[in-house]
Amino acid sequence: MGAGLVAPADEFILSAALHRQMLDHLRRVAPEEGCGLIAYRDGCPVKIFEGTNTERSATRYNMDPGEVLAALNEMERHGWELGAIYHSHPRSAAEPSETDLAYYYYPDALMVIVSLAGPSPDLRAYRIGDQGREAPVRPVPVRIVEQAHEREQGGV
Repeated sequence: MGAGLVAPADEFILSAALHRQMLDHLRRVAPEEGCGLIAYRDGCPVKIFEGTNTERSATRYNMDPGEVLAALNEMERHGWELGAIYHSHPRSAAEPSETDLAYYYYPDALMVIVSLAGPSPDLRAYRIGDQGREAPVRPVPVRIVEQAHEREQGGV
């Protein structure tokens, strides 16, 4: 039994600390694609689970299944939910590729993509719907905040 899934809000709000951790991880594994999971509590990201890309590719990723299971088990123990799955595009834009969409098995979790192709990282988030729907990919605004609790306070 794995952790629950959360249908995230219409905005991806990430603390500056988690944002730095994710970017550090993705830069460290470049030029290969990096990947990982983001745990949520009460609709807010609370932990990054850095993954190992078993594809060892600059254009594809597959997170190590043992790491996925360990992350989902930890989420379940803490009452957290899988809110987002992140990966990098080392040489292309932060837009879902056909491969990304074909292998996205968690439509309730946001797809977060970080492009490392430009002078600074470009982070984007997407809601991925059923492939049969008219608009299966919907961009979600991203906001980086200093503290996780700023979401409840409405500030940046």
